Amino acid sequence: MPKEEPALTPKTGLLVPNAPVLSATQQTVLAELYLPLTGALAYGLYAALLSLQSTTTQVSGRHSHAEVLGILNADLPTVLAARTKLEGTGLLRTYYQPDELGDYYIYQLQPPMTAQQFFADDLLSVLLLDTVGETRYQQTAANFKPVTVDLSQAQEVTAGLLDVFHLDGQKVTTPPATVQEVRQTLPASSVATTGPDLTKTDFDWQVLGQILQQNYVDLNQVSASRELIVTESRVYGISEVEMGKLISEVASLTTGKFDENQLKLLIARRYQRTTTPVATPAAASAAAAPTSTAAVATSQFSASEQQLLSVVKTTAPSDFLTALKQEKHGIVTAGEQRLLYDLVQRRIFSNGVINMLTYCILQLQKREVSTLNKNLMETIADNWAQHEITTPEAALTYLKQREQAQNQPTRKRAPRRQNGRPVRKEVVPKWMQASSAASKPKPASSQTSISAADRQKLADRVAKLKSDKEG
Repeated sequence: MPKEEPALTPKTGLLVPNAPVLSATQQTVLAELYLPLTGALAYGLYAALLSLQSTTTQVSGRHSHAEVLGILNADLPTVLAARTKLEGTGLLRTYYQPDELGDYYIYQLQPPMTAQQFFADDLLSVLLLDTVGETRYQQTAANFKPVTVDLSQAQEVTAGLLDVFHLDGQKVTTPPATVQEVRQTLPASSVATTGPDLTKTDFDWQVLGQILQQNYVDLNQVSASRELIVTESRVYGISEVEMGKLISEVASLTTGKFDENQLKLLIARRYQRTTTPVATPAAASAAAAPTSTAAVATSQFSASEQQLLSVVKTTAPSDFLTALKQEKHGIVTAGEQRLLYDLVQRRIFSNGVINMLTYCILQLQKREVSTLNKNLMETIADNWAQHEITTPEAALTYLKQREQAQNQPTRKRAPRRQNGRPVRKEVVPKWMQASSAASKPKPASSQTSISAADRQKLADRVAKLKSDKEG
């Protein structure tokens, strides 16, 4: 015991914080691996402290060491010696703290190691060997060896969680308040899922990991394919539940691994559309109606502009491009799909900004543009990145400012001098002026103005695309 520890008496208080319940495997490890090292009394002390756990941190509800002595039917020095064995083997952490009610100890029970961790620990494994002997040591180790079965010729027919139970995808991606409250009260280790680390994206890796774990998919490969999964989900608007189903379809039944190219091919076949949808007015209004928060944030824009912003922020880039192309009775080319994929993969812009970029190229250019052009798209993307445009609202404001600047009349400049002499101004005959005026094209009305009818058509297309995907 530490030198600074004060004298402990049966009246000294103790507090045992609540710890996770031991599983059956942990109890087996505790009995077969730890019990030979600590002895029966220390094993009993561990069980006694388990029975004295408190779900509250109020020190006023503390117990006394006299209760432990009564449970174990042992004197104080014997119990203290057993306590040091629990501390030495890592099963107990002890803290001392005085307060106005007197001295008390905090005993934090620690879960036992797994069998693999125990035998990998040099100190504990050597101590167990010295305690039980070589024969018993080998027998104990054999009891914890996993039984391997040759499954190379077998075909797995295990049903997955989503195959058996129907879950609301919205509730899975956005857990109910009750689930979130309980999750926050539990230790992080008890709810963490082995698999990909949580990234800075909105993609919920914990939900995907739970689904794939139920379907026996190799989570290490999922972690290695993180960039691909995030990009595909953003391009096509694939939820975590849908992505889990897609990965499970291409994963091997024996190894749990999957081929990334097969996953991309499956997603492309399932989410790329060439048919022209017909939208219903109800679906269009539901898709285009902005939320109250969005309405406040976009109060500087007109109603049609707010409708456009609502659509670009809630639509996957692939669906948005498809809606624009179908409005012109065109199709999405493979090159356009690759451009979108590459832009999403760069992680420069959000989906809303990418959709505004697509809209700017296909709808707001003064010359007719029917296909996304790589050079034009990269030029505009570079310009927006330099101006730090990170939201659809900022993109729309920037476009309107550029339009206003272009529409302002240019100020006539005085003719420059060449070699100190005034530049000669040619006099144009009246007949040539008339001819020039007749041949000069009339200034086209600004095609960058946003039409409410166009927005409604676009909303109709997007709403139908979403309804088709859900169907």
